[in-house]
Amino acid sequence: MTRRITISLPDDVAAYVERTQGNTSGFITGILRRKMRADSLRARWAQLGYVVTDEDIERTRSHLAARAPITDEQHARNAGWLRQFDQDGSAAA
Repeated sequence: MTRRITISLPDDVAAYVERTQGNTSGFITGILRRKMRADSLRARWAQLGYVVTDEDIERTRSHLAARAPITDEQHARNAGWLRQFDQDGSAAA
């Protein structure tokens, strides 16, 4: 079942979605599902005593940004490994 809702996006974001994705609803649904999984994972980690803060995430992003990019082969291997944790079977690429 689906519900129709209306959202407003800044012009630059709307242009990006229209230019690169075509299916705005599908694009936003994918992003929100990833956010839902991330929130669920954070909650589960917290239950196990591991609290991940926004600062932890930003620090990790900065660390990763300073590293050399991975190869396409490494990316494919990583995406394959992540699929095992993805409920709908499609790892985010």
